[in-house]
Amino acid sequence: MNSTQITCFLEVAKTLSFVRAAEALYTTQPVVSYQIKSLESELNMRLFIRNNRNVTLTAAGSYLYTEFAPLSEKLQEIIAVAQEIQSEEQPAFLLLVRRLVDYSSLTRTIKKFSLSHPEVHVDILMQNDRSTSDLLNSNEIQLAFCYQYEVSRFSKLRFLALDKASYYVIVSKEHRLAAYKYLTFEDLAGERLFLANTELQKNPKLISPKELERCRVEICPPYSTFDGMMLAVEAGLGVTVLPCCKTKRFSGLIKIPLKQVPPIALGLAWAPALADEAVRDFVETAVESIGNGHACRDGAEAPEKD
Repeated sequence: MNSTQITCFLEVAKTLSFVRAAEALYTTQPVVSYQIKSLESELNMRLFIRNNRNVTLTAAGSYLYTEFAPLSEKLQEIIAVAQEIQSEEQPAFLLLVRRLVDYSSLTRTIKKFSLSHPEVHVDILMQNDRSTSDLLNSNEIQLAFCYQYEVSRFSKLRFLALDKASYYVIVSKEHRLAAYKYLTFEDLAGERLFLANTELQKNPKLISPKELERCRVEICPPYSTFDGMMLAVEAGLGVTVLPCCKTKRFSGLIKIPLKQVPPIALGLAWAPALADEAVRDFVETAVESIGNGHACRDGAEAPEKD
């Protein structure tokens, strides 16, 4: 007697129909009939009375159904709990990623890591407005695909450069600057500059408020969310400056290269003191990608060894 036989028996006993039982079990009526016949032969008892129109349980079949049904439900509950326990035990870590970047170097690393560590679940969290460094130091996330300046001031965090991102001025399609091939901060004279309260605008090496004032650029009060800021730019109320990949496109907006500003490193950040074996292996996989020429080596730091 096996689980398939019992499953078919319980479904036929519940529906009193071989056809409906087959539909519920996503199989065919002959398969269900075969399983019932095999079970009856093995138990040496008749479980159903069949005629052209009806299917009814025998007394023995009715007794087995009464006893088997609650046991089957309990078994499913036990299996579900066991699966939940296993999922909780499965190695996993949380990876934060930025929205405006080229993910090619990261996705190569994720693919290679997943092939070599199929038991580890890499859960991905999209950008939010909280500090990346705070999330890493509190171990709320274990890895971040972020900009180097977000973590460079924190000695407990390490950074591995995988790529670079350039700065762009983002304007609406109807804006007077939309036709420019490139811009400088001096070209933004008289413009209203929108900044969101996110780390995308917190690079201390970009430009100081005093220099913006010299360029006659008006810094507007920060928006509480990134999406709110972008909506204001699309409405033509001002412009914003963002680091992002060359291929990134913004619906309804124009992206113009910002000259005189060097690219910034983009890569993996983590807290070595909090990193488990899975996180260290993921970083090592990224290092191997650099060695294979798949990522930018400039400014790359090797992960700490235990």
